[in-house]
Amino acid sequence: MDWLTYCLIIFAIILTFGIGAQDESMATVYGSGSLTLKFAIILGGILSFLGVIFLSSKVGETIGADLLGEDVDYNSNMIFAILAGTSFWLLIASKTSVPISTTHSVVGSVFGISFIWAIAEKKNYFSSINWINMGKITIGWVLSPLLGFLGAMMGQFIINRIMKNRNDSLLQVEKNETIFRYLIILFACINQFSRGGNDSGNAIGIFYGLVRSSKIDVSQMNILIIVAGCAFALGLMLIGRNLIKNVGTTAGQLRPSEALAVEAATAIIILAATLLGLPVSGGHILIFALIGSARMKGEHPDKRSFKRMVNSWIVTFPIAALFSATFYGIILFFT
Repeated sequence: MDWLTYCLIIFAIILTFGIGAQDESMATVYGSGSLTLKFAIILGGILSFLGVIFLSSKVGETIGADLLGEDVDYNSNMIFAILAGTSFWLLIASKTSVPISTTHSVVGSVFGISFIWAIAEKKNYFSSINWINMGKITIGWVLSPLLGFLGAMMGQFIINRIMKNRNDSLLQVEKNETIFRYLIILFACINQFSRGGNDSGNAIGIFYGLVRSSKIDVSQMNILIIVAGCAFALGLMLIGRNLIKNVGTTAGQLRPSEALAVEAATAIIILAATLLGLPVSGGHILIFALIGSARMKGEHPDKRSFKRMVNSWIVTFPIAALFSATFYGIILFFT
C-alpha cells in the first residue's frame, strides 16, 4: 500500500469513531430507566461492534461503489476528500451533543466532490451521480422517519389500550412495567446491533472503494472492518454518553411501557433498511418515533431541543458538501 492508502485508512477509522460518537441508540433505554447510563453505554459498545462486523457489508457496498456515475473514476483523491470533509464536520458537530446524520454527511460529501469533478473534467454534472441509487437513498431518508413516527404512534396506541382496559393493582402495574422493561431492552439490543451495521457502512464503504481500485485485498479489508468496529464502540462509549443523555431526556421521563413503542419501531425500521443495504439516519428515525409516541400520549417534546436537532439536520448536507468540495479542489490544484 502507498502512503495515501494508509492515510485513507486512518481517516476511515477516525470517521468510524466519529460515527460511534453520534450514536444515541440506547437513549430510550436510559430515558425509561430500564438501564443505567453506564451499563447502557457498555452494552451499546459491544452490540455496535458486533453490528459493524456482521451487518455493515451491504450498506458499505452501496456507499462505497454505487453513488457516483459510470464516467467517474472513483480514485484515492476523491476518497480522501470525502473522508476529510465528513470527518471534519462530524468532529465539529459532536461538540454540540446534537445527533447529526452521518449518512447525510457522507452523501453530501459525495455531491461535493462530484461537483468539483464535473468542473475539472468539463463534464455534465448530472453524469457524475448515479441518480437511481441516489433516488433510492433519498426515498429511504423521507420514508424512514415517517415510518418511525407512524409506527411509534400505532405502537403507543396499542399499549395505551392494553393498559386502559386492565384494572390492575399497583403491584400488578409494576410487574407489567418489569415485563415492558425486558422487552424494551430486547428491542434496544436489536436497534443497536442494526445501527452499528448501518451507520458504520458510511465509513466502511471507503474500504470497498479501496478494494474496487485494487489498493487493498479482501483479507486486508476484513481486518480493517474489525478495527473499525473497535473504533465505533470507543466513539460511543467515550463521547456518545452525552448525546444519549440529551436525547433520552428530550421527550421527558419515559416509563418502559411508553418507551417500548419508540424502541420497537426504530429497531424494526433500521434492521430492515440495513438488510436491504439502504443507509438511513437512525437519529432521525429515533427522534420522529419519540415525537410520534409523545403525540399519542398528548405530550409535546422539548421545542428548543427539537429545534436545535432540526437545524443541525438542515445544515449537514450543504456543509459536508462544502468541506469535501474544498478538500478535493485543493488536492486537484496541487496535483
